Amino acid sequence: MRKILTANYLLSGKVVYLNSEKKWIENSVNADVFDNQEDADDSLKFAETQINKLQSAYLIDVILTSDGKLKPKSNQELIRETGPTNYFHGKQAEKEAWVFVQGLA
Repeated sequence: MRKILTANYLLSGKVVYLNSEKKWIENSVNADVFDNQEDADDSLKFAETQINKLQSAYLIDVILTSDGKLKPKSNQELIRETGPTNYFHGKQAEKEAWVFVQGLA
């Protein structure tokens, strides 16, 4: 089991992830990874205390890439993190780089 906690930040609508310091960040690479169900459940309970800041907190499966970085396991979560795949806007426009979602092209 390897999971991270994600949600949407209410003020901006951005996708956020919980890090080990119990802070919400925009990059899953630095998210806190839960290797057991008890810790994962505790993180969900913490998210429930943040109802004035978050919406729809849930756990997602992640994998380690060959270079040791975290990556969402599902294509849906990968797209959710990187933004739409049809044209530059939002996160992609800010980065000024096309994010290729492997397996969808």
